[in-house]
Amino acid sequence: MFKPKCFNPELLYVECGRCGSPVIWEKGRASLLLKEAGIDPLELDARCLLVTDACPMCSSKRKQYTVQIFRVSTVNDQHFQLIGNA
Repeated sequence: MFKPKCFNPELLYVECGRCGSPVIWEKGRASLLLKEAGIDPLELDARCLLVTDACPMCSSKRKQYTVQIFRVSTVNDQHFQLIGNA
């Protein structure tokens, strides 16, 4: 029986949305955040990335950060349907 492969959430790229720096997390943090958010790892792929609202480099006094997940796509990935008369 075919079993879908699960993308390892620990391989997700994490970036600061404020300064653009890559963010390095301890092992297991990405998996924990996605689990708490109710995101199934089967929905993830290599086009997904996490963006924080700040990082320790640009906001050292903060203890918690907001995280969003994005799926990056190219124009070729999007399906446009052109309708009309030329």
